[in-house]
Amino acid sequence: MGGWNRSVGSLGVLALCGALVGVGGNAPSGATTGSTGCGHPVTGITSTTIKVGGIFPVTGPQGPFFSAVGDGILARLHEQNASGGIGGRQLSLVTADDGDGLLENLSAATTLVSKSRVFGIIEASTNSEGSGSYLSKNGIPVSGWGITPAWGRYTNMFGYRYSTSPNPNGQATTQVASFIKQHGGKRVAVLGGGASASVNFVRQIATTLSAFGLKLAYKNLNEPLGLTDYSFDAKAMQKAGVDSLVTGLDTFSNIDLYKASEAIGLQFKVGMLPAGYDARLAAADGSVLQGAYVAIDWRPFELPVPAQQTFKQNLAAVAPSQFPGQLAMVGWLSADVFIRGLQAAGTACPTRGGFISNLRKVKDYTGGGLLPKTDFSTIFGKAPLCYWELQFVDKAFKPTSANPFCGVVFKANGR
Repeated sequence: MGGWNRSVGSLGVLALCGALVGVGGNAPSGATTGSTGCGHPVTGITSTTIKVGGIFPVTGPQGPFFSAVGDGILARLHEQNASGGIGGRQLSLVTADDGDGLLENLSAATTLVSKSRVFGIIEASTNSEGSGSYLSKNGIPVSGWGITPAWGRYTNMFGYRYSTSPNPNGQATTQVASFIKQHGGKRVAVLGGGASASVNFVRQIATTLSAFGLKLAYKNLNEPLGLTDYSFDAKAMQKAGVDSLVTGLDTFSNIDLYKASEAIGLQFKVGMLPAGYDARLAAADGSVLQGAYVAIDWRPFELPVPAQQTFKQNLAAVAPSQFPGQLAMVGWLSADVFIRGLQAAGTACPTRGGFISNLRKVKDYTGGGLLPKTDFSTIFGKAPLCYWELQFVDKAFKPTSANPFCGVVFKANGR
């Protein structure tokens, strides 16, 4: 397993597809709607296979991060296939690169549905809004990382842990502001830019600060993707007396931001980052990010359960060079929910409609112990409230608690 660098996790779609027996490209439609063993055709299903689509960025600014999702998906499908698949059918994966853009996301979805003729889709992208309406109208089951409003708007979409608010601007919660307050922060900077998910994330947090007696001392929601020089922001934050930081930026941007701040002697009492849970990152740049916090929505490796070892073993089987980090686990859990949906639909003859209606009724999903108990009916359309918070300490991660840190939905008149 390699060290942390700016191209970690970058893998081609063909490599992802080739790692699993039965994975192919745009197979003829007859191969996906022929004999199903059910007495009627089901798109994406034959008597021996179930074809699944995968959407995530491989190219574009976020490709190096999200490409690990594909290996995580393959790992979970590999485990299921080794156990007999679903009703004796093997699961195969066809992926499409959404280029980290809304139009590319829609193009990826239409290609998988109309040309590759998949049964359903596993998705992890900040631009899932691009295809949300199309996939809903066509009744396509979707599982994945619920990080845009589409996951709380369309009932065919299932985040592995959370839904979202259907509001295009999201829904503010008190989780971050409460955490900052409890850890001594007073004057907060919020930075975001690029994808709308990044901007909405920090904008929501900014609206909650004053209710906790916190001051929004600096705000920049126009950071361009790919920016490496954050000296302007660092100087502006220092001038504003900032002692706490919240960003919606990618991991490399956060490293550059911390370096620029360190260069002028600016330190943060509380620094909250949206991603970066990776042991290689901690080893390589933990000294730069010392004291910062990163949030994840699944049980961290520092709090072991057997499912984590199962994940690592299967990831090593399909992608020996892939590190078992945050985005690979996102892929694993996204695929796990899809498998749970197929099981709920009836393994003998699953249908798209059965997947969607029956998975929504599941009330006790835990991802094999990686997640708190999840009820897919009650979480729909609601913002995430709880995350495990981990701190960079001595080039490693230290959980702040054995349990997730939770907030509530923010109400402007009395939180």
